[in-house]
Formats: sequence, structure tokens, C-alpha cells
Amino acid sequence: MEAGEVAVKIENLTKYYGQEKILDSITLTVKQGEAVGIAGPNGAGKSTLLRIIAGLEPPTQGKVIVRGRVGYVPQEVILLPWRTLRGNILLAAKLRKIPRHRAEEVIRWGARLLGLEEYLNKRPYQVSGGTRRKTQILMALATDPEILLLDEPFTGLDRDTITALQKAIDRMRRSENLTIIIVSHMIDEILPIVDKLYILTHKPARIKEILE
Repeated sequence: MEAGEVAVKIENLTKYYGQEKILDSITLTVKQGEAVGIAGPNGAGKSTLLRIIAGLEPPTQGKVIVRGRVGYVPQEVILLPWRTLRGNILLAAKLRKIPRHRAEEVIRWGARLLGLEEYLNKRPYQVSGGTRRKTQILMALATDPEILLLDEPFTGLDRDTITALQKAIDRMRRSENLTIIIVSHMIDEILPIVDKLYILTHKPARIKEILE
């Protein structure tokens, strides 16, 4: 896909859980190579929106068009404790049928950008929460995505780690021409690294403002 083409298009998306409306008539467009942020209060439905884009949940109403392979990084860190960080990353690639040589190539450049090189042979319980979160991002990258979805990637991290991770995400996006959609309840965490920011209201979430 060429830069500037539409990678994700959402039209009038509405989502209910039972009788409760979570998302209300969400419409947005993300172009290939863009970094787009979605911010809003806790419980506003940001994670639900990201899961719908990832294809993990259906919308109740509306249209969702995604052009390109998707890598999804959930808010919860999910790593197998008996595998090394490298082993977790390679398993994610294997499950998506990515050739081993391609996965190893991604590990090399991704670990360098994320500052993970010295930790790859350690197990999750031997490293910090920030390192585990970076590993989960590299797991998604190893599946060779064109669109990377990040759900609250800075949760629980100290300011220095957040700054380093912001820079790494920005570098990865530019070097690989990735499309990135990142959600957070903290606008200041994502504003430095996005081209466009959608701000949601409280639940049922609507788009309140768009910053470009």
C-alpha cells in the first residue's frame, strides 16, 4: 500500500453491549503511514474501538474497512513465563506463519530501536514492566503488520521510559512506513508522536474534537 492511501476507514460505527451503548456514530479515517491517536476518559470505549479495528469484535452498526495486515498490542501484557523474551516473539511470528528469517530480522532492528537487545534471552519475570511492554510491541512487529494498534502502551511506566518508548515508536513508524493507531486516556502521552488526535467524550463515546 502506498503512503497516503486510506488504511482504515470507519463510518458511523455504533457498539452496544446488551442494552448499553458504548460507541455512538464514530467516523474516522487513517491514511497509510499516519500515526493517529484516540484519547478520552477511562471507560469511554477506546479499547473497544481498537478491538473492533483489529477484527476481534464486530460493530453493532456501521462500516469498518481495514486495508492491510494488523498487529494488535493489548493493554494487558501477555507473555508466556517459561519462554524467553525472544522465544515469546518467535512464537507470535510462528503462529502468524511468518518465516523464521523474517522474524529474526525484525527482532534485530526492533530490539535495537526499543532497547531490548540485552534482555532477549531473559524470561518475563526477570525484567521490568517497561521491558515486558516493549517486548509485546516487538511481538506484534514480528507478525509483519502494516497497521499497528497500541492500547495504552505507556500505562505504569515512568517518565524516562515513556519518553524512550515514544521516540522508538516514532522511529519504527518512519523507518517501516507503519500506520499506527494508539489509544490513551492521557493526551500528553500520545500528542508528541501522532499526526492527528481524535478526542472522545464520555460513554457512549462520540468524537468531540479532532486535532491535526
